[in-house]
Parts: sequence; structure tokens; C-alpha cells
Amino acid sequence: MSAGATTTAATAAPSGRHLLLLMLLYFGAHLLSRVLVSGALELDEAEQALWTQRLAAGYGAQPPLYTWLQWAVFQLAGVSVFSLALLKNVLIALTYLFIYLAALRAMPARLALLASASMLLIPHIGWESHRDLTHSVLVTTMASATILVVMRLVERPRAALYLLLGLVAGLGILSKYSYALFFAALALALLASPQGRKVARSPWILASALVALAVVAPHAWWLLDHWQMASERTLAKMEARPGAVVGALSGLGSLAEAIAGTLVVLVVVWAAVFGRAAWRARSAGPRSAHCVLWLRYLAALAALLAAMVVLGGVGNVKGRWLQPLLCMAPLIWFGCRADLDGHPRLRAYGRVLVGFALVFLTLLTLRPFYDGWRGRPGDLNQPAATLARALEAQGYDGRGTIVASDRVMAGVLRTRFTHARVETWAAGAPPLRLVEGEALLLIAGAGHEAWLRERTAALGVGAHAGVAGELMLPFTWSRPGQPEAKYRFVLVRRR
Repeated sequence: MSAGATTTAATAAPSGRHLLLLMLLYFGAHLLSRVLVSGALELDEAEQALWTQRLAAGYGAQPPLYTWLQWAVFQLAGVSVFSLALLKNVLIALTYLFIYLAALRAMPARLALLASASMLLIPHIGWESHRDLTHSVLVTTMASATILVVMRLVERPRAALYLLLGLVAGLGILSKYSYALFFAALALALLASPQGRKVARSPWILASALVALAVVAPHAWWLLDHWQMASERTLAKMEARPGAVVGALSGLGSLAEAIAGTLVVLVVVWAAVFGRAAWRARSAGPRSAHCVLWLRYLAALAALLAAMVVLGGVGNVKGRWLQPLLCMAPLIWFGCRADLDGHPRLRAYGRVLVGFALVFLTLLTLRPFYDGWRGRPGDLNQPAATLARALEAQGYDGRGTIVASDRVMAGVLRTRFTHARVETWAAGAPPLRLVEGEALLLIAGAGHEAWLRERTAALGVGAHAGVAGELMLPFTWSRPGQPEAKYRFVLVRRR
């Protein structure tokens, strides 16, 4: 019998129906806020709008699963800000749901609900995931799904669960490569326990591995031919120098800073609400098997991260990379503190979580207004709808090829002109192939005038009849006297 079955009426969590309603309200509010606040895009959103123009086995430095899912949502709901926000909010909601279901197997229902909701206090989940993350959101969802499957496997191994584990593991790798680190730490934790070794010795573990390989195979084949493109950008961000030990202290410092940034809000809130009880159990009983498993996971994860930094020469660790690795931190804390069930401050802690949720929702909604007021409009204040109307007024019919100077503008125009092919063309990139007879629109934002001149010359469009001009458009939200957004364009009607 699971720990949740012992929950008393006094500490019972909301029913499944009530929990689902709360999630629909909260994530529905985030979805509504994103759609109403701005029709422009952040960088990660813009990349998805661009990449989904075609299905491929790979898309640069990240695995393809998020783009495949976004493509499917676009087919059902159209290419729009709504579709972008819908997928993201569904994935975040699933992360909370999977952690809740996993926590129910290790603790009373009320604590399980708080363990799930406490992920709000991890900044990259409660804030950044809603602001501008994509692949990190998906890999966290897959990590939480893996946690649920593994906990069920440890309790009662079954063939269907082994196959499900293989599917989830394969999809995790297709979400983001950092999933491999999460899975390795989890595997080491399992092998360190008798129950885990029993799971690993089953013949079905081979079937699980085969399922994972089958899921990953198409992308792995693509990766063999595109390894440098896929790894170069990531290694640059990590400032990785394989084999270099000189910068180990700097790398370990960056790792410690990233871990602290991930967990500091949780630790501070727990200490503020529960005081000494946050760290000292009321009874010194034996730890549960689930608690021991997850403590071993943390130990394995710490060892792997340290090895990655010292032996791999990683000099820079970003907090968002730890999101799927530490998303279960609240589950571990509550799972090892069953004595908190019935604690008099649990209700106050729940109110704190509700307060954080409302603050995050409010600040995310007001962010474009604030950015405009302080004179730094940002991507979400780009006048997407006004720009589309202005281009139509200049004679663009929404078809043919659009070539934009940057990915954010290209993504925005993709959501506005869904029948056009939208591309970016960076310096040094291969020549762009155009379809004879189709319209061509080249457009650049402020500071990219040289790009426009170079691309116009490279395409030889000067010989064709067309329209060239400059558009000055007000930002969506700005203070009085704020300079307007400037765009230069060349529109060619090719025959």
C-alpha cells in the first residue's frame, strides 16, 4: 500500500478532479496572458516557428522532439502565438502532474501535492519556463515522467513498465541531450540498491533498451553526419576544453553557483516557513526506500557533474541546464520528511505557494509593459501586427519567400504570413535558392542595413521591378517620446 493511502481526512489533498481544475485554471491563465499580451515572439519561440516549416531528423544544436511536437500542434491549431504557448503550458502542466503522481507513491497525498507545487520555487520552472524556454521545458517533462515510471518499476516490475521506460528514455534523449546525464545518475542510484538491481537483472531490461534505441535511431543517424554542427554551439556555451584541468576550480565555482541559483528560493522558503523543523525530523525513524533511492541519485548526480567539470574541462554551467536534473528536489525533501504530514505550518506553506504563483503570473503579464515604460522595449514589444499590415499596404500578398535579418523577426513574420516560406540568411551561409516567379521580401531591423544591402546584391534583385522602403512603427508598449521601431525592406515581384 502506498503512503498516500494512509492520509487522514484532516490532511487530505484536493481530489483528482479538483487538482485538474486548479491546473486548468492556472495554466489556462498563463496561456491567455501570453496570447493577449503580445503577438511578437521571444527567441526560442521564433526558432520553433521557423524550424517547423519542415520535418527533419535534426535541427542544429538541439534534438528534434520539441519541434516535431510543435509541428503537430501547428497542424491542428494553426501557426500562431496561441499554438506556441499551448504546447509549452501543456508540457509544464504535465511536469507538475507526473511529479504529483510519483510523489503519491512515496508520501501522503497532501505532501504529494505540495511537493509538486513546490517546483514553482525553482526559478527556471516557475519563471523561466513560461518566459522563454522550449527544449528545457520538454526534457524536464520527460525527466518527471521517467521518475514516475521508475518508482512504479521498483515497486512492482512489469513488462509493460519496462517497455514504457524505454519509450520515455528514448523521448528524453530526443528532448535534450542533458537527459543522458539525468538517466545515468538515476541508473547508478538504482544499481546501488537491492530493489534497483532486481529491476536491472530482468531480461525485459534488454527490451527496454531496444525500444529506446529504436526511438533515438533516426536522429542518431542524422547526428553522425552533423556532429560538429550539433556540438559546436553547446561546447562553446559550456566553455568546454576537454582534457583541461587548469580551470577546474572556476568550473566547480560555476557549478556551485548554478546549483545555488536553482535551489536557493526553495531553501529560503522552507527555512522561513518551517524554521528548524525544515532540517530536523521530529522522529528519527528509518528512511523510506524511496528516500534512500533519491538521496543516492543526488550523490550520483553530484559525482557525475563534478567529473564533467573537472575531466571534461567545462568552465561554465548555466542554471537552466540543471532544471531536469533537480526538478525533483521538492519530491526528495518531502519524501524524506514524512513527519511533516499534519505539520501546523503546512497550510501557511500552501498559501506561500499560491502567492508565488500569482506573483509570477502577474509579473509575466506586466513584463512587456514594464520593459516599454523603462525604454527597453525588448522582443515582445516588437509591433508584429502593425508590421504585417504595413507590409501588406506596400503590396506584399503574404506568399513567396521572406528573408529576414534575424531569427526573431523571421519567426514573427512566419506567424503572420503562414503561406510564405520564411528564412534567415547569415553571413557565410550557402546561397539561398528561390522559386522563379514567386514574390521575394527581404527585411531588416535597425542595425542590419548592411545585411540588407549585401543580400540584395547577392540575389541580384536590383534588375527586377520592386518596392524598397523604410517603415517607422511604434512599439506595442512604450513610454511617450520613445523612438519607434525601424525596418528596411525590399519587395520584389519576380516574373
